[in-house]
Amino acid sequence: MVTLLVHPPPANFSASHALLGRLYLEHRDFLRRLLLGQAVPPRDVEDVLQEVFFTVWRRLSCLVTPEQARPWLLVIGLNHARNYRTRLRYEREVLVGFSEDFPEQEDATSPDTLLHAIYGVFRLKRFLAKISPRIRDAVIPYLEGSSIAEIAASLGIKAKAVYSRLRLARKRLEMLSLA
Repeated sequence: MVTLLVHPPPANFSASHALLGRLYLEHRDFLRRLLLGQAVPPRDVEDVLQEVFFTVWRRLSCLVTPEQARPWLLVIGLNHARNYRTRLRYEREVLVGFSEDFPEQEDATSPDTLLHAIYGVFRLKRFLAKISPRIRDAVIPYLEGSSIAEIAASLGIKAKAVYSRLRLARKRLEMLSLA
């Protein structure tokens, strides 16, 4: 005879925990199929599914009845799949077969690499000397990694003006590169 030990739930276990567990058990396969159908790769489905249920946990108070959970979960799953595809556009992944195309870390100090870096710095200094000081004041902090809001605050201008100055700098750079 097998005896199953039944442990009482922890003291902080509530009805919302039980509801989340029920939603997870009943709908995880549905959401997994949904995410796969929305072009989320199989290697990332579990991570996105975890994000979906984290959102479900945060928004559990919005669910009216558990019987209406599937359409609600569908919308959350679609939103997370869309967010995943959007993030994927901005992330680059080097495939193993193409890694030979990129220089190795030890090659970073080769004479050719150093020569190209020095030439790039020379061209940047020449470009910065050719643009007006007002545009240069916006470009240099931008190249150093400052945000548009930080640049606008430091110069005492609006963010639109910073965007405009950066656009003018890009146009000027295009003109110089064509010549």
